[in-house]
Amino acid sequence: MYVFTRILALFLIAGSTSCFAEEQTQNLPKWEFGLGPSLLSYPDYPGSKEQNNLILPFPYITYRGEEFSIEQKEVTKPLFRSGRLTLDLSATGSVPVSSKDNRLREGMDDLDASIGLGPVVSYRLYSHELNDVQFELPVRWVIASDFRSIHEEGWVTDPGIYYYYRQNFTKRQRLKLTFGAAANFGTDRFHDYFYGVSEAEATTTRPAYKAQGGLSGFTYTLGMNWHIDDFWVGGFYRLKDMHNAVYEDSPLMETWRSETFGLVVTWNFYTSKETVKGLE
Repeated sequence: MYVFTRILALFLIAGSTSCFAEEQTQNLPKWEFGLGPSLLSYPDYPGSKEQNNLILPFPYITYRGEEFSIEQKEVTKPLFRSGRLTLDLSATGSVPVSSKDNRLREGMDDLDASIGLGPVVSYRLYSHELNDVQFELPVRWVIASDFRSIHEEGWVTDPGIYYYYRQNFTKRQRLKLTFGAAANFGTDRFHDYFYGVSEAEATTTRPAYKAQGGLSGFTYTLGMNWHIDDFWVGGFYRLKDMHNAVYEDSPLMETWRSETFGLVVTWNFYTSKETVKGLE
C-alpha cells in the first residue's frame, strides 16, 4: 500500500508540473480482422492455485469508430472528451469455472461467465509525442449468466496509473507497450460470489464464510501490442497481489499471488484502406 501511494504521488506531481506537448495522433486502420493461435494461462479465480493452460484460435477484431470501438476483447463507447479528461463506457468479461474441477470448490455452485459494464474516467497526467501517463478509474456493474438465467453480482472499481509507450517504425509497423498498477475494490456481493461459502456448502474442511466489501488487492500489468506488416503479436502478464484483501481469510483462498498471462500471433488478412486519427 505504501509503495503504491508513493508511485501515485510521484505521477500526480509529474502531471501537475509537466508541460504538455501538442497532441499527437496515429493514422490507424478503421477495420482490422485476423486469426491465429493463442496461449492463455489463468487461475480458476484469483486466489486459486489451479491454473488453466489453453491453446486456442484467436480472432483479431478491431474497429475504430466515432460511436464505439472494439479493441480485441474490449468494447468501448466514448461519452465525453475534453482536454486531458475522457469518459468512456466499456465492457469486459470473464470465463466460467466448473466447481467439480476445483478441489476447494467441490460440491459448490459453478462460477458462471460474467460481464462487467460501466463508465471509465481517464485523466492524462503527462504526454510526450505518442506516449502518455494516465490515471484511469473504471466502475463496473457485474452480471453473470449460465446462459439459462442472469444474476447480478455487485460492483467493482480498479483505480490505477498506466503508462503507454507507442512507436511507429514504418507505415505498417507499430508498437505499443503498457505498464500499469491498480488498486482493486469490490462490493460484498461481488466478493461473496467468489469467496463466500454458504451454510449448505460448508464441510469439516471448508467452514461457512461471508465475504465483506472493500479492498480486493493490487494488480500490476505488462502488455505488448506489435503490428508487423500483415501480422500482429500480442502479449500480456498480469499479477494480482491479494495480501490484506478483505477476503484473505476465506477458506477458498489458497494463495495471495495470482498470475494471468497470454501470447497470440495472428495473420491479419483484412485491413481497411480507410484510416482514422487516434492513439492505439
